[in-house]
Amino acid sequence: MGTTKVLLVGVCEYLTFKCPSLPMCRNDLFAMRKALVKGLNINPSNIHLSGETGIVTKNDFITSIYTVLKDISENDTFIFYFSGHGGKNCLVLSDGLIELQDLLNTIELIQTKNKIAIIDSCHSGDFSLENIPTIDIDETVEHFAGRGFAVLASCGANQSSGFDEANEISLYTSFVCDALTARFLVRKGKKSLEAINEAIFHLAEVSNRKGKRNFQQPIFRSSIGGTIFFDVEEYNPYKIAKVYEETDNYIIYNVEPVHHVGAKRLSVKVILRFQSSMEQIAEIATEIKNKVLYYEVYQNEIAEARYKGCAANIIWCYFGYDEDDMVDCNFICHSTWVDDTQDKEYWYRTSKNTIVAKEVHIDVHGSYELIKNLKDNTLDKDELIQITREYTANIISAAEQYIKIFREYLNNTITEEELIDSVVPLNIEISKWFLKQSDLPIPPKELHDWAHIHTKLSCTIHDFSLFYDKKNLKTWKSENRKWLLQNAIKQYEMELEELKAADKLI
Repeated sequence: MGTTKVLLVGVCEYLTFKCPSLPMCRNDLFAMRKALVKGLNINPSNIHLSGETGIVTKNDFITSIYTVLKDISENDTFIFYFSGHGGKNCLVLSDGLIELQDLLNTIELIQTKNKIAIIDSCHSGDFSLENIPTIDIDETVEHFAGRGFAVLASCGANQSSGFDEANEISLYTSFVCDALTARFLVRKGKKSLEAINEAIFHLAEVSNRKGKRNFQQPIFRSSIGGTIFFDVEEYNPYKIAKVYEETDNYIIYNVEPVHHVGAKRLSVKVILRFQSSMEQIAEIATEIKNKVLYYEVYQNEIAEARYKGCAANIIWCYFGYDEDDMVDCNFICHSTWVDDTQDKEYWYRTSKNTIVAKEVHIDVHGSYELIKNLKDNTLDKDELIQITREYTANIISAAEQYIKIFREYLNNTITEEELIDSVVPLNIEISKWFLKQSDLPIPPKELHDWAHIHTKLSCTIHDFSLFYDKKNLKTWKSENRKWLLQNAIKQYEMELEELKAADKLI
């Protein structure tokens, strides 16, 4: 795993141009260093400051870049930050100008896993980032997710950046520092660039609503596949107790906690050793119910504290004849038992597939044999892997194009109407690959988890195509659509990380 190398540049004094001095830009350097260390656990020795005296010449600038990059490796992350005067597609150093687009193009070529540029200057949004991340179907997601270049800018191309007079630093820099150090952004020990940027946008929105300063629209553009996740603290996930028990007539394959809204609920997967009648299954269901009634199996610490020592209120038993049935969730039937605290009329409601045997409520799954036969006609393992990766690569490509357009809507450079028109062909493309993914055969047992993550990812991306589809515009209000897609994007990025881990196991 690589390290994060940082160059912070703050220009306060100007020797060549008649620009007013910006003394707070020096403070920005120290505020950013503190935030990066505290918020992202970056080693202070990997953070280089240029501008502690207030002066940064072109020679100083080039020397600083060389100092940071001389020993940088392919697996590292490079963060560049600039605070100072800016103009139309330029940044102002103490003795001259540098072209912003040229600088960003140069940073993009640095041979590291990912790069981040943060620009706090007037007109800093006057740049483009044309590359859209693409995934090679012959490579794993490891070579795609979290790799690329992202640029965060303080304002639009025609706007000015202001200062936070109370804290004596630049206004946008104060947003960045607050986002970097925000504890609530941590998920499973990680903090994502997506979450950091979303917090920056929210802080800017709040500031703009107050109306005490010039309107300042942050800009975010990215060619990163998914997003970057920073490890910020140790994460010890809650370990769900594993239950497995063999008897002469059946195997308890797994007991899953599904506790919900004041009810302790357990789902039990059962492999039957012999062909069994419904009466025999009813006897087994009753035996298992009595056995697992007080099992201590929970999803998390909160559920354990709430239900520990309590009897289950609801128990479902799902029956199949082999491990494939358990993995594929293909069951011949399932039984339901509830205690007297539950609405028995609701839980024991009947249908044409319901059987009551020995006072046990059983629902028969009529599609069991059909699904079993489909399983027999599955593709060769290597062929299934190749086709699945092909479909996923295509739907990811459409998703990244969708996200790029959506970001411009968030940047306020296009209207919602322009967004809706722009994504019409992408909606069609996403639906096409989603349907192809849905038609893939049931995977073999050893590919089940891997294939399931591909399916989850495909479903999440398919959600993209719903929110801004013209036929669905009356379903949600504008702000709801925006919120839904932002959350779907975060889910997509998390699932890319899951797929990275799953790829390593096949």
